[in-house]
Amino acid sequence: MKNIQYAFVLFLSGLTFVSCSDDDSNSLDTEKPTVQIVSPTVDQEIEPGTSISLKALLSDNEALASYKLEVHSAEDGHQHKVSTAVNAVEFHYEQSFTIENGSKTFEVNQQIPVPADAKEGHYHVGVFCIDKAGNQNQQFIEIYIGEEHDHAH
Repeated sequence: MKNIQYAFVLFLSGLTFVSCSDDDSNSLDTEKPTVQIVSPTVDQEIEPGTSISLKALLSDNEALASYKLEVHSAEDGHQHKVSTAVNAVEFHYEQSFTIENGSKTFEVNQQIPVPADAKEGHYHVGVFCIDKAGNQNQQFIEIYIGEEHDHAH
């Protein structure tokens, strides 16, 4: 009787081990997705009252889950101070999106409206991407919002 109980315990342990190893295979994806911003380009000038035409290519070895777009001022050293300009508004945009069907590739095409009263200056445009396993990656570029601008930094 003890041999049967021992064999049964070994059998259950084997099932547990097998089922755990199957679950672990899904969590082995440690490769980050890739993010490539196609447009706008670095230092591209965007006039207030128009839109940023954002195009980015996202890809992953397994499956993409979501992405976030962000535009924020690059003028404040990332301390996000309140603007002191009288009629200008420091422009900020942030929005998240879900990628359906677990695609391995996705093309972002988004028009981001820039308010006509946006404060002129340098801004960061960022694209964040998360895959189904939770790995994430991002890319940022710097643009200039305003009228004709001398690019001497």
